[in-house]
Order: sequence, then structure tokens, then C-alpha cells
Amino acid sequence: MTDHPESAAPACTCLPAWPALATVIEGTVHPVVPAPAHTPASALHLARCTGCDAAYTGPWKRLNTSSRAA
Repeated sequence: MTDHPESAAPACTCLPAWPALATVIEGTVHPVVPAPAHTPASALHLARCTGCDAAYTGPWKRLNTSSRAA
């Protein structure tokens, strides 16, 4: 353990905050949304705001894009 405080991640500067989130997994961009608990993917990958690129450190889940209409 260390005795120094961790530096806080920069907050989203968009208005409204966190308008959209995305993560990159194996070179592919995936849209994500906040989730109540970490998923296997959110435990391994960092999501970012698509507007200002701030790191989103909370849990998230991928959007199900297969159900979207063409």
C-alpha cells in the first residue's frame, strides 16, 4: 500500500456531462452506458466520454447494437 492519495481522473467538461460513452476493445469502438456494477469488459477496459475524452471510471456495459433498426 502507498500513503499518497491517488490523483483524481479529470471530470467530463461536456454540458450535459457524460453525453455518450465509448470504449475500444481489440481495435473496435463500442458504445457503452453506465451500469449498476462492473461487467467483465468494464473491469478490463476504460470507457471515455465521446465529447471531451475524459475517462469514465464507473461501471459500464456495452449497448446491444444488434437490435437497432437499419
